Amino acid sequence: MSDRTARVSPREIADFLAALRSRSAGDGAALLAWKSSLLDRIAQSTADPQTHAVAEAARVELAAARSADDDVAGGL
Repeated sequence: MSDRTARVSPREIADFLAALRSRSAGDGAALLAWKSSLLDRIAQSTADPQTHAVAEAARVELAAARSADDDVAGGL
């Protein structure tokens, strides 16, 4: 098996956008994880620093959402 992650397909992007359009309350962290995964895979296929910065920003956004979820769950 290759060490390289599979390229993101147009179908994956379309599926993500469809899920984003039909999201409901509580889907936030899952959608952010999906977004982060897609952007990480896109960044792995290029040396473009801006692409890597966007992927990093998505990881930071996901970490913040997960931290907020943990804070809410811990307060119950």
